[in-house]
Amino acid sequence: MIPESLWRISFWLCFGLTAYLSLMPQEFLPSGINLWDKLSHSIAFAALALSAALGWPKRDFFRSVLIPLLLFGVLVEVIQYFIPGREFSLLDMLADAVGIIIVWIGIRLLQSGSARAA
Repeated sequence: MIPESLWRISFWLCFGLTAYLSLMPQEFLPSGINLWDKLSHSIAFAALALSAALGWPKRDFFRSVLIPLLLFGVLVEVIQYFIPGREFSLLDMLADAVGIIIVWIGIRLLQSGSARAA
């Protein structure tokens, strides 16, 4: 079992990397595939949600993980509006939410399965 402290470190590393990549100017990012952009949003936010949920397991996922990460995604999009070559995207926010919700569903399924086994 991985200790909570390592999951917390993982969360902050993912958070920093996500913020950095999300806010760097467009010219430094790989160009091209729009699908990959949405998939990368979902993967990044799923990694954030999973590491937060495992780093702080006693906290309520909805209030302590889902809502703050959704707000982080919105904030990133608002800031991107002001960065040359970047743009505000509702589809990016949707992709962020998909990643978070996938983790939330997975956690709920695992919790209900372990509750039945007990």
